[in-house]
Amino acid sequence: MTRFVLLLSALLILAGCAPGDSGRDTASAPAVDALHDHSEEFEEDVIEVTDGVYVAVGFGIANSIMIEGDDGLIIVDTMESMEAAERIAERFREISDKPVEAIVYTHSHPDHILGAGAFVDADDDVEVLAHESLQDQADKISSELQPIITRRSMFMFGNQLRDEDRTNVGIGAFVDTHEDSTVQMIRPTRTFDDRLEVEVAGVRVVLEHAPGETDDQILVWLPEKEVLLPGDNIYKAFPNLYTIRGTSYRDPTQWADSLDRMRELKPQYMVPSHGRPLSGQDHIHSVLTDYRDGIRYVYDQTVRMMNAGLTPDEIAARIELPPHLAESPYLQPFYGKPEWSARAIYSGLLGWFDSNTTNLHPTPPAEKARRMTDLIGGVQALEKEVEKAAEAEDHQWVLELTDYLLRVEPGNDIGRQARVASLRALAAEESNPNARHYYLTEAGELAGDLTVPNRLVEPTDNMLESIPLEQFFRGMSVALDAEAALDVHKRVTFEFSDPDEAYTLVVRNGVTELLEGKDPDADIHVRVDSLAFKQLLAEQRGGIQSVMLDFEYVKGGRLGFGRFLNLFDPEVEPVAGN
Repeated sequence: MTRFVLLLSALLILAGCAPGDSGRDTASAPAVDALHDHSEEFEEDVIEVTDGVYVAVGFGIANSIMIEGDDGLIIVDTMESMEAAERIAERFREISDKPVEAIVYTHSHPDHILGAGAFVDADDDVEVLAHESLQDQADKISSELQPIITRRSMFMFGNQLRDEDRTNVGIGAFVDTHEDSTVQMIRPTRTFDDRLEVEVAGVRVVLEHAPGETDDQILVWLPEKEVLLPGDNIYKAFPNLYTIRGTSYRDPTQWADSLDRMRELKPQYMVPSHGRPLSGQDHIHSVLTDYRDGIRYVYDQTVRMMNAGLTPDEIAARIELPPHLAESPYLQPFYGKPEWSARAIYSGLLGWFDSNTTNLHPTPPAEKARRMTDLIGGVQALEKEVEKAAEAEDHQWVLELTDYLLRVEPGNDIGRQARVASLRALAAEESNPNARHYYLTEAGELAGDLTVPNRLVEPTDNMLESIPLEQFFRGMSVALDAEAALDVHKRVTFEFSDPDEAYTLVVRNGVTELLEGKDPDADIHVRVDSLAFKQLLAEQRGGIQSVMLDFEYVKGGRLGFGRFLNLFDPEVEPVAGN
């Protein structure tokens, strides 16, 4: 199978802390000093919030929360890996040895779901509660977007950087996922749409849908204890209305509405899923109000400028929080930024077109770089402009000029060295760790000091078995090499004994269609063990060997089936000069 990579493992969406070498000590700057100070928010500790409520902070990127009942425990959010979760589970057991009766997932992000197995034994009868859309959200990213999200996450979280080049990741100390990590998500056993009230171990628990950072986000309310668990709808940083690793549209109006609902509850205690807990009704109300006001301000003013005809670039350059909000400790740009949010709002509401007719059919990037280089006077003239900008420490302009130069001549040493230096200089001035890590990681990769892979760890058999077969076929669909399949019309039935399922995958002139069940008119019909099939797609089994040994051919032969599988290739040849 030609370069067939389907990395169906949600744990890779959030990458970990594999040590690397950025090749340079970054200089200190006031903004970076503020980022260092922000690390105090994530000092490792297990904190008793109030009677029977404990939160583990600083064991990874997220928190895990334990609620102690009469004869059992509730765990809310389970970290990004088994290793992070096991350290927390050990600390929780020092507080209480009561059995875990229920697990609650506040949303589908991997740092909240992938360590569940550390808190319970495999044969424990544990109820797992979540919003009804959580599983679909997790599965979609793992099957369709995993390679690009993984790589961009590694840039954003600085996986390959040295420890000293990562202070914190904005909403947590670090991401505890690396090449030796293991994960074990337990799939939800009970889901709900709008609201669910349950009693677990004598504790009354109210779960409410509260879309914000994700559409499947929920809040957890303990009415007798007056404790609010808001999930990721608030943390001590400006919210990621858009995350630079990539995300679908996060509706700021829904997010603000969810915060309004939290204010109505008037909690005495608030335990976010990132950072330290808060106490005091008035203080929590003030923080929630500032947070929702910050979100509404950016949304409202962005739309105002959109309606006035401003472009995304113009809006991003102008949007700033008013002083009283800009001073809030909970709205510092340690995770999201107003300018990124404004761009996402524009795109989310109006799409990519900015009303400039030039951009209806823009010149392709490689051709534009060549034409701009010619306009400047050729490569040597462009090199001089790059050197002039570098000497003036005009680092952003260096990046924009080298965008052209390195497209025209990817190996240009002047452009490469100037870009590396400017990336590192910009990182030294950057208080947002997402942006800072992106700068440093690109610099390290361009300098040849580090490599960012498309995946970090191998999925385990348990992980593969837990993912529905349909998700693997979705992954195949987005890996189809359409050009190679333009003249192909094939129907292939895949029959599985464990589970007892069958699917027919149709490739029709560059497009796929997945049908449930067997097709008596299929060109090829194979039987295969589901785990062997999943391991093949995850590149854990050799393609030729698997085609020869793992599949039983009810109809058609190995050669034709091998040719069919070779149509699925996620790699795309770059455009010349791109």
